[in-house]
Amino acid sequence: MKSSRVLSAIFVLLALALGSLATSACTSATDTGASSSSGNGSGGGY
Repeated sequence: MKSSRVLSAIFVLLALALGSLATSACTSATDTGASSSSGNGSGGGY
């Protein structure tokens, strides 16, 4: 019974870690896309 609780706790922690990693990856990709597109826009403006 204790082992099942420990396993479930580890599974939840892993899920949270993966979720945070996915969120950070999405935000970093969005930031990169925004910076590159804004850079192209400013370059085109000049």
